[in-house]
Amino acid sequence: MNNILLESAALGWYIILLIFLVFGLPTILLIVGIAIRQKKKKTSNVLLIITAVYAIIGLGICGSLMF
Repeated sequence: MNNILLESAALGWYIILLIFLVFGLPTILLIVGIAIRQKKKKTSNVLLIITAVYAIIGLGICGSLMF
């Protein structure tokens, strides 16, 4: 009964989703933050700080859960 949770045809998609959440979203936020740097400096700074915090938490908690 316990092995049913581990047997899934879409397990690869779950791993890809986790990798995207850990690396993809901070990368997208970083690109957007750098792109709007010239027009809206304060918004860009807030976005870059959120990106850094998200990356630290994502790599720390989610990264440790993946292994």
